[in-house]
Amino acid sequence: MSIPAQRVSRVVIAGEWYEVDLGSFEVVEMEFTEEDGTPTHDPIDVKAYRFSTPNRDDYYGPLSAIDLFKLVSM
Repeated sequence: MSIPAQRVSRVVIAGEWYEVDLGSFEVVEMEFTEEDGTPTHDPIDVKAYRFSTPNRDDYYGPLSAIDLFKLVSM
């Protein structure tokens, strides 16, 4: 099954629903960096999510923390 990332409108993380600004959801490599973008550690090989909410809060975390995706119909 594939999940169209551009249609993710809400997610459940730790039992709580979070609204996702459409088009902002993406899967990335988890990494912590300095302000200039330099990694602070060796690669950890963990997939992470990144999204913004409609009020422009940014969320990041391990992809495995998401329990449910709600997609908007287009």
